[in-house]
This record gives sequence, structure tokens and C-alpha cells, in this order.
Amino acid sequence: MAQYARPDADSDDGDWLNQDDGSSLYESIDESSADDNTSYIYCGDGESTLVCKVGLSNVSSPASGNAYIKYRALSSQNGMDTLSLKVELMQDSAVKFTSTTSSVATSYTNYSYTISDHSSITDWDALFLRFTLFNSQGMGDTLRITQAYVETPDAGGGGSTPIAAIAMNTYRQLRN
Repeated sequence: MAQYARPDADSDDGDWLNQDDGSSLYESIDESSADDNTSYIYCGDGESTLVCKVGLSNVSSPASGNAYIKYRALSSQNGMDTLSLKVELMQDSAVKFTSTTSSVATSYTNYSYTISDHSSITDWDALFLRFTLFNSQGMGDTLRITQAYVETPDAGGGGSTPIAAIAMNTYRQLRN
């Protein structure tokens, strides 16, 4: 089974807006099923601060296995422009994982990046996603993100004693 850390707070909106031109970003990308044009966040390349950062809901420290950063995005491009998106998984202010999509598709596309070693994350209650928009050529382009989250393996075992072992131990003590 998996755990999902979904956006649950705005940390830094920059010049990013939600679908209503408002500043509550996390509510527009926190859904479990992407709703594309119904709710999203966006930023244009003519803006001055092309970075936003959203807090993620708490998850338990996962067992071993891959974790994933997943998001769904599209770009509207003028001419031959190319929009790139850098996604960073952060613990407080420390960047723990970075990946860049060099050319975001012009139709909604699911992106997934594998984190094969998540041992550097020591506080799973202090995670953020930071998005940075890059443009290789001109102005007038826009990037939308409609869903974003981190998927991790289930929490690791706590070393608890199985009930059968406790019962057997109790039986042995009573017998002696």
C-alpha cells in the first residue's frame, strides 16, 4: 500500500495564481484525481518570480522502496518557445531531490520522477514541493499544474511483537 503527501498549505506563491486568479494555490492541486481545467495553478514567463512552494501533508517514515514525485501539467507556447519546469522536493529549506522537465507538453500530461533513495529525508512532516518555470526563448507562454503529490511506500514496521508470539509467551509462563 502507498502513502500520499498532497499539498496542504501555501508557503511561497511568487507570481503563481490559481484558476480564479487567486493566491490559494495548494487547494487547486491537492486532489486525488486530476480535474485539469477545473482547478490548477499557473504562471506566465513574463512574471518576475517564477517560483512557488507548497507544503505537503504529513506521512509516516516509509519502508524501503521507491518514492515518487508526481504531477500533471501543460504549457501554452507561442511559436517555437519551450517551457521547462524544475520540481524540487524539499525538507524545510533543504532541497532533497530535483528534477527538470525540459519541455512541458502542450496537452495535460502526467509526469513522474522516481526517488530510489529517500534515506536523506529525516522529517516526513516537513516536506514541500517547489516549482520553477523556465522559458528558453520568448514571452507570452503559460504553464499550468493541475495536480501534484509525493507517493511513498507504506510506513516501515515498528518492530512490534506479533500477537501469536505474545500468546505463546503467556502460555509458557502460566505453564511453569
